[in-house]
Amino acid sequence: MSYNCGPMHETVVSSSRLAQFAVAGLVALCFSALGCGTGGDAPPVQSGYGGDGLTSSGASSVSPQGGSGNDTSSSGGSGATMPMGATLGADFELRPEFDGPCAMANTIDVNLGNSPEAFVRAAYCQVNGKEPDDAANAFADQLKTTNYVRRIDVVQTFCTQTNRKCTLSFSDPWTTQADLTTPCTRSGSRDLGAVLMFFSDCPGGVNCTIDWANTHAEGMFGQSPLLAFSPSTSGVYTWKNAGFWRRELLDAAYSGMQFFLLNTYGPDLSTPVDALAQLVKALDDTGGVVKIGMFDDTSTWGHASGAFGTAPNLSDSAAAAQAIYDAKWKPFFTRVPQKYWYLYSGRPLVYFYNAGTLRPANAAAATISALSGLFQADFGMKPFIVVDDGYPDPTMNTVADERFKWDTFQCGGAMANGSCVPNKQLSESNLNGVKLDHFMVKWDSLGRDHPGQIAASTDLLVKDDSLLKQRLSDSASAQLAVIATWNDMGEGTSINRNYDYYVGGQWVEPDVFLKDIRASQCSN
Repeated sequence: MSYNCGPMHETVVSSSRLAQFAVAGLVALCFSALGCGTGGDAPPVQSGYGGDGLTSSGASSVSPQGGSGNDTSSSGGSGATMPMGATLGADFELRPEFDGPCAMANTIDVNLGNSPEAFVRAAYCQVNGKEPDDAANAFADQLKTTNYVRRIDVVQTFCTQTNRKCTLSFSDPWTTQADLTTPCTRSGSRDLGAVLMFFSDCPGGVNCTIDWANTHAEGMFGQSPLLAFSPSTSGVYTWKNAGFWRRELLDAAYSGMQFFLLNTYGPDLSTPVDALAQLVKALDDTGGVVKIGMFDDTSTWGHASGAFGTAPNLSDSAAAAQAIYDAKWKPFFTRVPQKYWYLYSGRPLVYFYNAGTLRPANAAAATISALSGLFQADFGMKPFIVVDDGYPDPTMNTVADERFKWDTFQCGGAMANGSCVPNKQLSESNLNGVKLDHFMVKWDSLGRDHPGQIAASTDLLVKDDSLLKQRLSDSASAQLAVIATWNDMGEGTSINRNYDYYVGGQWVEPDVFLKDIRASQCSN
């Protein structure tokens, strides 16, 4: 979805998050207005294998993980408990290669088979019930050499060729996942963070349907020991589970990051299961290994109920600032203890995003200034505010501490403006003697935006870690750097621990992006 943001005519591509959260808003309305529950039976344990016609053997044991006696949190979904799949260990270990009999399956496991050749055979057999022909086997070479060809595209092609509407699953190819708790010995002075989404209600809920993303985190389809929070020995990927927060905090700390910016819509601060309360449990448990700032996502203004039913008018800066502050900034920073705030030069970090809902965008500076004053009056310090280029107020650079361009894949083309570095997909701001770099390093939104569509050479698909390595090098001299995003798997910008990153015809370890960050941030 695109928004016209005033004279700059900036297209905010990633504000398609508005469409995603419109559903989440309805869920929140259901909870608040009708008192709906948050799920019944425990969700199924995440199995190491998917489909129902072709399997390999795998280990199944539960390894207790995490927590310090806090209450277990609620989780969504329903279903019976099944045997445990991946276990916790010292390293990542792949399951054995598939070499089973060729048989048709009711549910097609996209992740069955490690090598391209074994995968093509497994996929073709599951779809067709017979061995692949030469034309089908040719896909193995494409997976190795054609960067936009994905495993899901091969499966969808086989299904299309047979006029079959396939039901899919995405099993975990790893029998063991490393815990990643070795502390980072910091090198350099750059503070690095990422935008963290807490909008997935797994399994099966908002932003967690089977075709929403092309890569997947532990706990999206069932219980995983990696998302445990004591006394529970497993958990699922949802903001309702303190184990979700704990895992993301620990993995970010392992990588050498200093902070998360929580992508906050507003209605997500009023759900029956308090997301921030679960976060605080995890922060207490981990000792605040990663600090917290706020990414103020303005998408829901005028698209939800209650305080968010009417978007503030930026022409009335005092009223607009009061509405935004009361609905989002004050409750967020009141409920996250100050000891866990990320501070830059003693000031809490706030990103202010333009989704096209707050207008007029070219008169936003006075509202930002008023927001800063309200915050200082309550908390005794001024926030460090980084404002989207989509607010083209001519006086904004005298009010904002820094600026950013959200979708940096636009920076190299016709939409390059504002903070975009010429001829580079990078946003850079240098206000007041501080250098802030902001960048995306991955992209694959086909599943979210066009379910079932087969990727083509014209689609924007960035799957490997080469761009992350480049941007970490480019931003080495910055005081602040922000990665967009940590875990938006639907957008395909995620760099967090996913179990099915597949590049160049092979699985890459789930921590591939974390290791790149660690190499740039840590000396050990």
